[in-house]
Amino acid sequence: MHAPPGPPVQLVGARPATGPHAGGVERYAAWLAGALGPRLVDGGLRFAVRARAEAPVVRAADGCSAAWVAACGKSRLRWARHVAAERAVLRAADHVIAISPRVAADLARYYGVDAQILLNPVFVAPAPAAPRDRDLLFAGHGFDRKGLVAALAVVARLPGAHLTVVGRDGRPDRWRRRAARLGVADRVDFVGPAPVGPWIARASVLLHPARYEPYGNVVAEAVAAGLPAVVSAATGAACLLHADHVWAADEGVDGLAARVEAARRAPRAPALAPPSPAEHLAALDRLWGAA
Repeated sequence: MHAPPGPPVQLVGARPATGPHAGGVERYAAWLAGALGPRLVDGGLRFAVRARAEAPVVRAADGCSAAWVAACGKSRLRWARHVAAERAVLRAADHVIAISPRVAADLARYYGVDAQILLNPVFVAPAPAAPRDRDLLFAGHGFDRKGLVAALAVVARLPGAHLTVVGRDGRPDRWRRRAARLGVADRVDFVGPAPVGPWIARASVLLHPARYEPYGNVVAEAVAAGLPAVVSAATGAACLLHADHVWAADEGVDGLAARVEAARRAPRAPALAPPSPAEHLAALDRLWGAA
């Protein structure tokens, strides 16, 4: 892809890294660096790809840490310094990018920051079509925040359901033991960190009941590949989906299982498509030009 005309840019805030162990921010930075090519210069406009370095334009790629602390029951005292540093970076910026409507609302609520919403593009090509020989797919790093507790409970409530878990977690054995306690160990496959595209191509439904998720690139990738997704209302990329595919935690696991079963039988069309890479770059150029 050729970068559109615009100002020279200096990316800060994340190492461009690739591979199955790279997070969404690193993959985004690697994609953007490749798209911008010779426009990346040390003296260019500083663009922070996450809120860890001051810059005229800052992308709140990790969402709002204060909202994450509240949603996941973390210690406010332990995370106070981190939250304060993030707030300071965002308030000092001329322009702040929120990667979803949820993040924009959280930044306004907790930090008093007005942000422009710019959804992530799908910057990996969909995997080749494959037989849909897998049932439910759960993908992400950090299983607790991504909602694996709820996903395993859904498997227990849906006789015959199988779940493939792609990603890494600091305590993988904990999750295998939980599956065993629920009596579903033989219906859950833990495959570890791996490119998720081939698994999206084989699954019937993506299940993403996150406790807090600023966006959820895997949800956007599922939408682009035509895979039905059922996600929590705490997932930023829920804005892409029909309301029938968005689960509120107060519906309980039975409500989540019902939404998954409905998505298997009669999936609803997405409400919105993620921006194309070209559209995303053009929107960034408009912001950079105004900074």
